[in-house]
Amino acid sequence: MDSNARGCVAEYLFGVECLKRGVIISFPILDSCVYDCIADTGKDLYKIQVKYSGKSFLKHRKTIQANWHNSYSLEDVDYFAVYVEVFKGFFIFPNNGIRKCIRVSLDNVNSKYFNNFDFE
Repeated sequence: MDSNARGCVAEYLFGVECLKRGVIISFPILDSCVYDCIADTGKDLYKIQVKYSGKSFLKHRKTIQANWHNSYSLEDVDYFAVYVEVFKGFFIFPNNGIRKCIRVSLDNVNSKYFNNFDFE
């Protein structure tokens, strides 16, 4: 599966997981849109950028590094949802306007973002 297909899989997995939790998801028709979907919680609308990481653990590490090519402005993206294949779930965290990567684990400081579909 190429990177475009993996990204599409992650977007639809995210949509399904949101729907299971009562969050309505809308996908833009234009494929060059900055965000991948809009999450409607019933209280607020959030612009979500979905990423996919198929990386596994590096030697002597217990974390996964998820990288992307550019940062996203606070006006363009509210949250990132990074699907990590090793964990079979999403790390959902707010955009800080400068982030291009995150190191995730079920045991580190970023574990609080694992499958956190509360958007709070």
